Amino acid sequence: MKILKKLKFILVFIVYIYPINFLYAQSSGDIISNIIIEGNQRVEQDTIYSYLNINNGDFFDIDKLNNSLKNLYSTGFFSDVNIIKNNSEIIVQVIENPIINRVVFEGNKKIEDDVLQAEVSVKSRNLFTRSKIQEDVQRILSLYKNEGRLSSTVKPNIISLNQNRVDIIFEIDEGENTIINSITFNGNKEFSDRRLRDVIITRQTRWYSILSANDKYDPQQLQVDENLLRKFYKDNGFADVDIKSAVAQLDREKNGFNIIFTIDEGNEYQYGEIIIVSNIPEIDTNSLLAELKINKGDIYSASKIEKSINIINKLVNEKGFPFTETIPEVDRIDNKNELTVLFRINQAEKKYVNRIIIRGNERTLDKIIRRNIRLAEGDAYVPSLLARSKTLISNLGFFSRVNLTEASTNKEGYSDIMVDLQETSTGELSFGGGYSSQVGGLINLGVSERNFLGKGQKISLQSKFSEREADYTASFSEPFFLNRDLYASTNLYNNKIDYKESSYELERQGFNLTGNFSTSEYVRQSVRYGLESRNLLPRTGASASIIAEKGETVLSEISTSINIDTTDNNQLPTEGYTFSIASAFAGLGGDKDFLRINNNGNYYHSFNDQSIIINFEYTAGVIMGLGQDILISDRYFLGGNSFRGFDQSGVGPRDTNNTDSLGGNLFYTTSIKTSFGVGLPPELGIKANWFATAGSLTGVDKSTVSYKDDSSIRLSSGVGLSWNSPFGPISIIFSQALLKEDYDKTESVSFGIGTKF
Repeated sequence: MKILKKLKFILVFIVYIYPINFLYAQSSGDIISNIIIEGNQRVEQDTIYSYLNINNGDFFDIDKLNNSLKNLYSTGFFSDVNIIKNNSEIIVQVIENPIINRVVFEGNKKIEDDVLQAEVSVKSRNLFTRSKIQEDVQRILSLYKNEGRLSSTVKPNIISLNQNRVDIIFEIDEGENTIINSITFNGNKEFSDRRLRDVIITRQTRWYSILSANDKYDPQQLQVDENLLRKFYKDNGFADVDIKSAVAQLDREKNGFNIIFTIDEGNEYQYGEIIIVSNIPEIDTNSLLAELKINKGDIYSASKIEKSINIINKLVNEKGFPFTETIPEVDRIDNKNELTVLFRINQAEKKYVNRIIIRGNERTLDKIIRRNIRLAEGDAYVPSLLARSKTLISNLGFFSRVNLTEASTNKEGYSDIMVDLQETSTGELSFGGGYSSQVGGLINLGVSERNFLGKGQKISLQSKFSEREADYTASFSEPFFLNRDLYASTNLYNNKIDYKESSYELERQGFNLTGNFSTSEYVRQSVRYGLESRNLLPRTGASASIIAEKGETVLSEISTSINIDTTDNNQLPTEGYTFSIASAFAGLGGDKDFLRINNNGNYYHSFNDQSIIINFEYTAGVIMGLGQDILISDRYFLGGNSFRGFDQSGVGPRDTNNTDSLGGNLFYTTSIKTSFGVGLPPELGIKANWFATAGSLTGVDKSTVSYKDDSSIRLSSGVGLSWNSPFGPISIIFSQALLKEDYDKTESVSFGIGTKF
């Protein structure tokens, strides 16, 4: 029994006591006594420690070590990491990623180094990682794919250098350009292949394709072309059009694509009844209906419906109802190719502007952009004002891309406005030259900056030389003077003009100060003061009245004007109108006392997706002496660019002795102009022009000489061609004076060649 008791005691000791001591021994051995880091050269030990999940004195934990390993790899600092347990020590062995010494591109001719450098993510002095290299290879291939070079290849070479550095060389084989052999359409009955090719952006490769970059196959561009075709059909009556497919077939030689669009045109529709219904009793729907640009019987156009919605929203907002929405309901009439359109005006959720976030303006100051946004934070959100803001920002000329969008927020009833911009170059060092039948050869030299220091200020130094003129001008403008909506500018100039048609030269030196400001959204008023010294130099054989004016005079003039501009683009308008009336008074010092009034207006309208643009224009002016005669240097002249069909200063009063043009105190012109395509591909930039102009110039104060003057109406008409060529604008105009006086001087052909580098 005693032996059994002893055996039981031994077993209990073995089962309970010994394991405790064993575990204690194991725990003591697994406590981390030291952490050793090996292999690091640039990365500080403290930095590595910060990514470890273990410390001295911690128990050994395999999960924590694995997490530490992952953390170190995720830093991107290291190409290899090992964690080793040596008794109670943890050894962290690292191999650092090399530093990139330089990035080189070889074999690229079609795409410049700067473009490739901007595209890749690996940069000099950055850490080298192989994953980034492979990503950059794909980026470069995408660039070449967009250029139509589908067979291009890119091979990255990594050259090891001392001090753990590497050079990265991208060896590029650009391959052959993948051209567009043909573009054809299946299923089109109402529109020819040629007409539809003008709608899309992708172009067939032709001899003139050097003028365009759109003759290369791009799958993404093909999707855009599908949308353009769909929009074209829907804007021309075909509401049910279906672009069934857009296929690019590679030819047998694999160097070109044949593009095939398959179209189901559907039926052509006209508008039936046009109805506006409002759920807001205070809104007069009849007055809104009268403002719409669509009528019963017109060919259906989806774009016209969108424009009508914008018109309704704008008018409703002006009536004091910003929180509305207009929903179009289009119904097909049975057994008729007609669509009834009902515009339903509903109360909309009240929505306000939370934040206006501007992105992409690396140089232009935020305030320059914000002052052109017609909404402020906290205002009611009005889409029409957002569209107007986009137009105003685009008109600055500082950005190649302007996009304003609404973004939802966590704040109920509020939206953010995202202003995404892409800046363009605003500085210009120019050297231009050309030839015009009006002024002969000419040269322009200048330097200008339209966005000085990102403040929207403009400074320029310009000089112009021609057979008729030598001009030097320095100017400065501040569009928001004293942080107010006041456009202030000043000019200093010195020029000399040879008025060959009037047998005199005129030297002018002076300066002017101008300020203009907004009185409403589309209306600006300006005030201007100018001080100018003149020296009139008659040529041999000049008119006696001109010789009598020989010598120096001083003009001190103050003027004001009102300008209205509702056009869609102030550089190349296609829709809208402009109106201006200006008056000037001379007599605040100087030698001259007169009153001058000028007036002009333009109306623009486009047809057929802006392929045809019509412009109605009129101009008029009168100058009246206050107790003195009007000198020739202050009179109006008409002809040349101001009245096609007539020579420079070819219209109006003329000396009977030597046929010198004397100018006049009163003039007016009215004209209709239109520009349109001539059947050539749009990318050539060639357009035809037609015009007809009527007007007159009359009135001379000087009565001491014999001259001819008749206030009869002159009329001219003509056609021309203009080419926006890579070498600059080139134009030729053939014109005919249909109504004229026998002493007028006419011009049948005028042309101009200009360029800017």
